[in-house]
Amino acid sequence: MVVFQSKIALPELFEALEQMTQIDAVDWDLACSFAEHWKMSVGDALLDLRFVDETTLAKAMATAHNINYLSGSELVCDFSDTDFETFQDLMSVGAAPLQDARLAICNPYDDLRGNLGHKLCQREWVVTERSVLFEALRRQGLSEWMDGGS
Repeated sequence: MVVFQSKIALPELFEALEQMTQIDAVDWDLACSFAEHWKMSVGDALLDLRFVDETTLAKAMATAHNINYLSGSELVCDFSDTDFETFQDLMSVGAAPLQDARLAICNPYDDLRGNLGHKLCQREWVVTERSVLFEALRRQGLSEWMDGGS
């Protein structure tokens, strides 16, 4: 007989995913155990186990946190006020400044306020797909700092 946790971790995310996908309490318990064992986020575990795709996860995280979702294809980054140290912080948490005073993030459960400055965290947050966000950061890093840019 298998006994599952009586309390669901991250209940708001589980509820959002339960409504959007076929995920159930067994899948959730497995993903949480996998995340704990490998010292990763539940979101990363869900992706690694292929329980969800990036778009579904981003939409669920946005729903769970009452934050808007923005499709990765709609990202228009604005790194004009970003120095190298700030860029490193953005890479460490998976965030990118956007036009119109917004900040794209891929995991609202991360400690953004502890890792990013007050100015960035005051922007309106939007959740987007992880791979698209990191690709935008990669392009910025290659164009600005690896090629001798600003």
